[in-house]
Amino acid sequence: MQLLEEKTNTLTSIRDIRWYGERHSIIIQGRIIKLTATEYQLLFPLRQGMPVTYAELALAVYDCPLDEKVRLMMDKHVDRMRAKLRGMGLYIYCVLNYGYVLLPEIW
Repeated sequence: MQLLEEKTNTLTSIRDIRWYGERHSIIIQGRIIKLTATEYQLLFPLRQGMPVTYAELALAVYDCPLDEKVRLMMDKHVDRMRAKLRGMGLYIYCVLNYGYVLLPEIW
């Protein structure tokens, strides 16, 4: 219980992120996180904290319909972004058979 309470006190709100599209970077808790252009394009639609479908992300980022190859590319970029966000209190969650959502990390 103590661990959960400590983690809850350090949660980061999505509203706390500052977005810099021209530099493909974000600032969380005063820390600059540099992203590739593709990573930034994938993360930006998630900024509202609502799930975004794989198909919507494929069109927004790759300008093509979703297929297996695009989904694999997307997954690899999301894995890299998760590593960059580690320890910042935010996590990109997979919504099974739907898409991704950016929310405070709960564990």
